[in-house]
Amino acid sequence: MATSVKKAAKGSFCLCHRAYNPLMKFRAGVILVLALPAFCYAQTTARDISPAQLQAVFGLPLNQAVKQRETYKGPLKSAYERQISMIGKDCQAEIKQGQQPYNICMGQANEQADKDFAIFYNNLQMLCHDQDQLTTLQASEKAWQMYKDSVGKAAHASWPDGTGASGFAGEVYLSLVRDHMRELDEIYGLNITQ
Repeated sequence: MATSVKKAAKGSFCLCHRAYNPLMKFRAGVILVLALPAFCYAQTTARDISPAQLQAVFGLPLNQAVKQRETYKGPLKSAYERQISMIGKDCQAEIKQGQQPYNICMGQANEQADKDFAIFYNNLQMLCHDQDQLTTLQASEKAWQMYKDSVGKAAHASWPDGTGASGFAGEVYLSLVRDHMRELDEIYGLNITQ
């Protein structure tokens, strides 16, 4: 069987394409068709999943559903740990080299935080226990995105000029994203451990 594997994020792989296998059970096919394309794409972009994607996992026999849930936990935990481990450590060497290297480093740290948040959020959705929990998570995420945007505008307004503006805004952004990941981990910790 021909299989294509795409590296989606450091240390994680995602099965995105499969050749037709007539022996594959219908339910397994539904999972691949519904869940994995969004999961693969979602590795670098935070996106809401559809209720049907979550329902596909619920429709599996218990032992298969448990195995399927485990595939979402690994990337979620790695992304979370990578971001939390960096708190207070970002760009320490670059800040001694001057503002420009620091700003560049902060930009790269922000990009990694975006990728890690997408991995965390997209996989967290697939660990919801029911449709109501998924809907609530998605609604709270939309509200948080609006808050994040307004805080970003405030950070840029606080430093409208000067070479330190982008570095300061980057620090604020990292703090927001990491705090949000910690909040979600605290709220949905039961989902992540079960």
